[in-house]
Amino acid sequence: MNKLSNKLIRKAGANLSLDQENSEDLNIISTFRTSHIYLMDTLIKTIKNKLPKPILIARRLKRLSSIKNKLKRFNTMQLDRMQDIAGVRALFKSDQDVFEYANNLREIYSKPNTAFELIKESDYISTSKLDGYRSYHMIFKYIGTKEELKNRNIELQLRTLLHHYWATAVEIWDIQSRSSIKSGKGDEIDKRFFYLCSNLLNGDSTVIGEIIAIDKEYNILKKLNNLRVVTNNLTTNKDGYYLASLDYNSNVLTLIYFNNDDKSILAANTTYKLLETEPNIDSVLVKINDANRLKKAYPNYFLDAKNFIKEIKSRLNNIFN
Repeated sequence: MNKLSNKLIRKAGANLSLDQENSEDLNIISTFRTSHIYLMDTLIKTIKNKLPKPILIARRLKRLSSIKNKLKRFNTMQLDRMQDIAGVRALFKSDQDVFEYANNLREIYSKPNTAFELIKESDYISTSKLDGYRSYHMIFKYIGTKEELKNRNIELQLRTLLHHYWATAVEIWDIQSRSSIKSGKGDEIDKRFFYLCSNLLNGDSTVIGEIIAIDKEYNILKKLNNLRVVTNNLTTNKDGYYLASLDYNSNVLTLIYFNNDDKSILAANTTYKLLETEPNIDSVLVKINDANRLKKAYPNYFLDAKNFIKEIKSRLNNIFN
């Protein structure tokens, strides 16, 4: 793999943020993004068997639309320094498990001769983001032996199942309402509702009355519950890459499986790049060990908010049942 210069990557990113990207820019961004696959594989080999063992580990390459949105939101952001082009997600039962796991990783990467350096931690569990988002983020910089990948970053998200249900429900709502609560935009009522739900899932029962009042008027839980997708029913327990593409207009989800070999990965990324140019289609390339676990890791692509709805309703004393 030939190393792309940071100058070329930055230029391509700048053009993307200005909606002035050309085919050469898109090829550079795709090549830069694909280079992070090795980082994800290397990090997971190190962390997958550490205790407390995660319920599930998945990884994904950041979508082109998400890259563009982030570059637009942060005008000082440079593509070559973006920390979450590659993202690994690990799910746990409790906050305690998350913090214990983070402590164990911190100890591992404080030692010499590791492939990564831990450069940043963000605790959004003890103090959530302003929108209610909760997770623990760890940013690693590659310092291993592959010169062409030196100083590339990768983000590890540690979440509980409750954090995960909330975050994916917000993403589902954004997909269907064509808003962007995740980016700080969207309708104020919607943002308030999900913020309150985050607090409720975190043990704050004082928000129950307001949640009930908002939902009674705007039927947010019912709208989430009524969402459905049609899938191509891909069933395989194979470890590999899954390309999920959701058509906004028809609510049809297409899943394509690719093997782990270099030829298949190249085909996966070529297909990924093509689908990202299609209007009204949201695609993501995920590495996971079977299609069933894909739905658990990324239920937003299946428009499946049932776990979020269940947890909220149980805390509202089943008032909607």
